[in-house]
Amino acid sequence: MAAAVAAIQAGSCQHGALAAERGCPGLSIQADASFRSHWPDVFERVDRELSVWADVDPCARVELRVEGEGVITVSVSLPDGRAASRRLTQGDDVIPTLQALLLVPEPGPPAPAVASPATAASPHGATFINATSIDATSRTERDAPPATTRARSLGFELSLSTGARVGNGQLGLGVGALSSLELNGWLIGFQGRADSYRSMAGEGRKTALELGILAGRRFDLGSVALDLSAGPAAAMMGFDEPHSRTQSVSVSRETNETMIATPAPVQPSNQRSGPVPRLLVGARLGFNPRSVVGTFVGIDGEVGPALASADPSSARLPAYCVGFSLGATLGTP
Repeated sequence: MAAAVAAIQAGSCQHGALAAERGCPGLSIQADASFRSHWPDVFERVDRELSVWADVDPCARVELRVEGEGVITVSVSLPDGRAASRRLTQGDDVIPTLQALLLVPEPGPPAPAVASPATAASPHGATFINATSIDATSRTERDAPPATTRARSLGFELSLSTGARVGNGQLGLGVGALSSLELNGWLIGFQGRADSYRSMAGEGRKTALELGILAGRRFDLGSVALDLSAGPAAAMMGFDEPHSRTQSVSVSRETNETMIATPAPVQPSNQRSGPVPRLLVGARLGFNPRSVVGTFVGIDGEVGPALASADPSSARLPAYCVGFSLGATLGTP
């Protein structure tokens, strides 16, 4: 015990003499209230051990403070403006960090070296980083936008969309829903949509119902995400939608006096067609992909067999078509 007290007194005297020679008040150790309350024993160890370290700049200033949720910032600075800092999460790492920043290594053979503008060596051998360079580097890293965003490990989304399709002489308007699961950037989902097709060369409309399975890949680009997908589907044409077109059919009845013609309306067909296989492809650009609610625009297309029709001007399921869609997404952030 007596030897330890003597060592502390000897170190204190040595630091005081060097500080007086350098014209500075001496080694300064400061800690904020949060650090003192969380790690009181660590602060006492720092004060006790720094007083006996001989190879320490006597004019160094040590600051210990807590930032955020239990993050310890250890800062060492010199009167000429040179400084170094480290961020720690454990109180037991404070003493080893100060040793790395303050203690002087054993003298060795000199080696030529070119000091970079961002670093400078102290007179006692410890290396300090220029504070201006630290601030500039931190500001550059903070302000630079990330090139990409890390893919979610697991996410779920539900999308609703509306859009138009055209192809094979048919024009369609429809709505759809897509539920998808994202796993490390890969997508798999189930899609259902309903479209109303009409021929661009005639009248009448037919509805089509379609169910499909889609798989694809999501490319995160920061504020937007690009989804590419493809998969099989099955489509089925429904009943003809009612329309106002009628056709006059002459029904003749001969009498001795006159001939009477009676118009008869054309009844819609009640035949269904399908289901028929289809191949779906699509690309979608989503905005704010990390938010709970987002929007998107996309293009899609499909190909597959179309049932033959006796009337080429009637509405039918197109053999091929391309379309444009827009909608909203609700999902996990």
